[in-house]
Amino acid sequence: MQSMFQLVMLVPTSVIVIFWIVIALRYEQKYQEITSTIDAKEYPLCELFYIGFQIMEIIHFNMKSDASRRKIKLMSEVYGRKYAEYYFYILTGGQITYAVTAVPVVLLLSVLADNPIALVFGIIIAGILVWYLSESFKDKLMERRDVILSDFPQVLSKITLLVNSGMLLRDAWNLAASQGDSVLFEEMRQTAAQLENGVPEITAYHEFAERCGVKEIRKFASMVVQGLEKGGSELTFFLRDMTDEMWIEKKNLVKRKGEQANSKLLIPTVMIFAGILFMIMAPIVAGL
Repeated sequence: MQSMFQLVMLVPTSVIVIFWIVIALRYEQKYQEITSTIDAKEYPLCELFYIGFQIMEIIHFNMKSDASRRKIKLMSEVYGRKYAEYYFYILTGGQITYAVTAVPVVLLLSVLADNPIALVFGIIIAGILVWYLSESFKDKLMERRDVILSDFPQVLSKITLLVNSGMLLRDAWNLAASQGDSVLFEEMRQTAAQLENGVPEITAYHEFAERCGVKEIRKFASMVVQGLEKGGSELTFFLRDMTDEMWIEKKNLVKRKGEQANSKLLIPTVMIFAGILFMIMAPIVAGL
């Protein structure tokens, strides 16, 4: 005999499961060109992301909203402006896919087991899956910013030395940009290319700061622009002052990274927690 919980959950469970099956059967080919380009190592179960893409279309997901634009701007730091919107689309579709795929499974298990607790555990697991994609991107973003900030004091010291010796800032910039292969040097070379193509220095340095996304470099760009407007002596004084400041900041960064090492255990801990939840639910399902 069915319990009250099973009777109550039967209808919504059936609707959600049928909805998932319909989308899974009808729209795989529609998004195959997109799903085939997704890196399976970076996005587990990416072959199912077409489910999320179709739901985004059904609900008319706004890629131009303020929240979406903020997220795309952050993604442009990691993937570049050209591909930022594409990766935001992939990330959002993936999160929706994880949620709408986990929910039907959770509902079925909880109804078959006649156990509301299984439903709660399942919802938690679904939330962890959605959180995983966002956290993975945040890790990439912070790692990129840390690399930039770590390289910046050395680069700034070299630029300061060259400018103090009488070299023009743009020439010192070009020389410093050619002496490394990390993210910061790549961004500097892009700025050097802009300058060669006739982009005004003020515009090029501001865009450099925006691409890097680091507040210290934004300050650098702002002060460089002021120095260029006021004259060479102001610029030289500023470069010396900020060089000292950035070496102190690098020391603080090393300390922070050491303190954050323990937080890297968070993802394994979460996965262990998910495993424990599964172990709890397994006997419930086995007892059907």
